[in-house]
Amino acid sequence: MLKLQFTDGSRESIWLVEPRLKIGKHSSNNLVLNQPDIQDFHAEIRLQEEQLYLLNLSPDYVVGVNGKKVQKAVKINENDTIQLGKARFKVVHPGAEHKPKHEAPQSIAHNEWGLHTNASWAKQSFYPIEDTVIIGRDEQCDITVPVSHLSRQHAQLTVAGNYMLVKDLGSTNGTYLNGERITQGRAKRGDRLRFDVVTFTVTGPEDDGDRTIVRPDAVAPAPSPAPTGDETVANNPPPRPARPAAPPKAARKPAQEKPAPAHEVAVKAESKSGYLLYTVIGFAVVFGALSAFFLLR
Repeated sequence: MLKLQFTDGSRESIWLVEPRLKIGKHSSNNLVLNQPDIQDFHAEIRLQEEQLYLLNLSPDYVVGVNGKKVQKAVKINENDTIQLGKARFKVVHPGAEHKPKHEAPQSIAHNEWGLHTNASWAKQSFYPIEDTVIIGRDEQCDITVPVSHLSRQHAQLTVAGNYMLVKDLGSTNGTYLNGERITQGRAKRGDRLRFDVVTFTVTGPEDDGDRTIVRPDAVAPAPSPAPTGDETVANNPPPRPARPAAPPKAARKPAQEKPAPAHEVAVKAESKSGYLLYTVIGFAVVFGALSAFFLLR
């Protein structure tokens, strides 16, 4: 089994295992080449008894093998080079297939979800995706891929936060995320999404999940500029002279009692003498009463 390889690496190689591989601009072809020098039905590769043949369906246009123009039909073998218009292909064995390294397309800078492709069939290089879209061969799909190997409704793409959810809709030839066949998966910015032989690069907003968040207290404050001479004097005034220490206070002498005035002394003396007089009179009255009591008896 051999494969038909795009020499510019713009698309995935195609297995040459079907009895007929139709090539042209019309969407009904197995291999659609949307180029001005390609006819609707330009050429055909047939497989008969393990031998490949290239048929020219448009004699007035370029169909060649190894630099020689093909008028009707010619055998093709491994390592042969085929030219259809400006497109060039090479017949290769799968084990010797050259897989060129694709550089990241410039459209990867899109900060929105979408699919990027450099394929010749594509009418545009970038297909934006909002919410949910269907991709497939049917013209009613949101993204139509005019390649017969795709199912009419091949896959569903849904934007969900930092990812794009990919769901295969039961396609015949499969959906692949970074080379692995999936039924459901999550694609992120930079992933390669392939529907059978048609490959896209996923674009989307930059994911902040891998960034390290710096704490505010971890950031060293910017050093203050060195103050000038005037600023130093203004910010640091000269110290004031120290006040002299206050002399120690003399110890207070205990207060002495003042002598009472003379009239107060006289009053107090009269009070004491009166008290004694009343006491003597009292005793005399009692004694006289007692004496009279006994005499009368």
